[in-house]
Amino acid sequence: MFKIVDRYILEELLQPFLFGLSFFVAIWLIDLLMELINLIFAKGVPLSVTVLFFIYSLPPTLVISFPMAILLGNLVSFGRLSSDSEITALKAGGYSFGRIVAPAILSGLFLSGLTFLFNEKVVPVANDKFSRLFRREVTLKRPLPKVSENRFFEVGPGQKFFAKKVDQDSKDMYGVVMYESQPKNFPRVIEANKARLADGMCVFTDGRISDFTGDGADLNYTYFKKMEYPIDTHYVNPDDVPDSKNPRRMDILELYRYIQDLKSKGISEKALNQNWIEFWTKTSIPFASLVFVLIGAPLGSQTSRAGTGIGVGISVVIIFIYYILLAAGKAFAGGNYISPFMGVWLPNFLIGGIGLYLILKAKA
Repeated sequence: MFKIVDRYILEELLQPFLFGLSFFVAIWLIDLLMELINLIFAKGVPLSVTVLFFIYSLPPTLVISFPMAILLGNLVSFGRLSSDSEITALKAGGYSFGRIVAPAILSGLFLSGLTFLFNEKVVPVANDKFSRLFRREVTLKRPLPKVSENRFFEVGPGQKFFAKKVDQDSKDMYGVVMYESQPKNFPRVIEANKARLADGMCVFTDGRISDFTGDGADLNYTYFKKMEYPIDTHYVNPDDVPDSKNPRRMDILELYRYIQDLKSKGISEKALNQNWIEFWTKTSIPFASLVFVLIGAPLGSQTSRAGTGIGVGISVVIIFIYYILLAAGKAFAGGNYISPFMGVWLPNFLIGGIGLYLILKAKA
């Protein structure tokens, strides 16, 4: 049951946490803002679209910034409590240091859960929307010609179409010719009586493929009744992008099922290493919030005047050490020197262990 002292500690944490969140989000978004400004003035992307780019970039940025902000909040708040002798007064009133930091630890647990939820449910959706919007409004902005009769239109890099007749209802094309550029020879030519674009494929019916030599002479003809040809159909319809989730875009349950499916197909544990590293990363990064509370609270209380400036400096050092350890752990795990679990959780164990030691060491 929360007491007055618990509410007081949480109120002390709130202001520096919000400042830290704003500060670190702004730091992470500086590069993006420069790119968005460039899109507006150099490429003529509408302001409304750049606002959407910004919104879709917030969830992954928040996931990174939550642990950093809670670290700064603990350093600053416990530093102020210590410099004003409030921690000493609380200890004199019978509160151990572990009891004093208990509400901060609970806030770290809450933020870890929130980060995990964001990482599982919000970030993949935001990344997907950002990617599709960027593809449609920037990468493929020409403007792209629609599929229409008696004109050339592009369906991919080096792939140009011509159709004599187009059924706009069924999307079937008749009297089709496709030119596909070749690195050295003349373009390959595909002619067909009928064709349809869908799901990353073009289905040609009743036609032939013509290949030519470098000097334009006929090389060979290949006739077919039906042929499926992979092309980039989002050039014609930017939203027609087949789903192809990679491990980073899967939630933790999807990734676990994916790994088990690969194992059932006979793939060795060594070959699955990167997938397991990604799996355990999805659990370790959210818990950084709790780990940073464990290290931030005792360090802050030992700093006589832990103002915001000093707190930011110490935060940057701890964050730098954390990510160096994470990168090293992933490298060792990738080289099969340690298990993926141990490699990814290594910084949590080391920094969290030091934090627990400092909390327990503090005098009652």
